[in-house]
Amino acid sequence: MADLIVAGKSGRKSKQPPRIDLTPMVDLGFLLITFFMFTTTLAQHKVMDIKMPTNEHPEPPMAYTEESTITLIPVAGHRIAYYGGSTIPPTMKATTFKDVRSVLLQKQKDAAALPASYSAQAHQLHVIIKPEQHSVYSDMVTVLDEMAILSIPYYVIADITPDEAAAAVK
Repeated sequence: MADLIVAGKSGRKSKQPPRIDLTPMVDLGFLLITFFMFTTTLAQHKVMDIKMPTNEHPEPPMAYTEESTITLIPVAGHRIAYYGGSTIPPTMKATTFKDVRSVLLQKQKDAAALPASYSAQAHQLHVIIKPEQHSVYSDMVTVLDEMAILSIPYYVIADITPDEAAAAVK
């Protein structure tokens, strides 16, 4: 039992000091702590849906145009190498993750400006993501977040070829 002892004033008749029992207050504190622990909502995991192919109903491969395609290669040092289309150029452009959104937005505008004779899918941006061996996991998550933020419907994660790896590191 917890007691609070209050000293009496000197010079007067000494009366019995008041005795205050703090046990109920401590009990109330623990009840409140328990109540708030059980009623609070803990942080929920943030998960992104990724559609993975199945063998049940194989779909024919989607045809895409070079004009509406961009290949992104996350590399070491939190940088990203990229090139338009799916044909490897001799030199790749590189940017930071801070500027990758502007690159994707420009490519989206280019894809939307294709002639009307192209299909509706061709007017959408197609992104091929090929993480390099020395890239980090957070860079891949950042690229996937950009796909969700910019509402890019067609993107794929593919293996990087040795030619692309050599060109991306330069």
